[in-house]
Amino acid sequence: MIDKQLKYVQWLLYALMGISALFIVLFYLNSSNPDLILYWMYTIAILSLAIILAIVITGIVKNPKGSLKVVIIVGIGLLLGLISYAMSKNTLAPDQLEKYSLTPNNVKMVGAGLLMTYFIIIGAIGVFIYTSVIKYFK
Repeated sequence: MIDKQLKYVQWLLYALMGISALFIVLFYLNSSNPDLILYWMYTIAILSLAIILAIVITGIVKNPKGSLKVVIIVGIGLLLGLISYAMSKNTLAPDQLEKYSLTPNNVKMVGAGLLMTYFIIIGAIGVFIYTSVIKYFK
């Protein structure tokens, strides 16, 4: 059953790739309507998200015990994101915000992204060290 579903998804992706190639050719032949490609990009993004969510939800429903690890990892990622956002702050003066056309929320989001990156790097290094030590003692 899964193979049949994946085959349908594969053919759908081939069709989307072909239509995308057609839109790109049409854009270069007649670039009078660039919004056409933008709308097509929105359509593909929404359709791809729907397909991904459908496959993930199907996998979770069919194997709830195996999905528990994934749900925990996603929860940890969301928690790290919230902690990063809470720890970030706007350190720019109002004249600097105006000079660079930024808002305080934009600065806070960039800071949260940097903190999240630091957390992930520190976590990866920690896992590397942990697995190395465990393998050494086994």
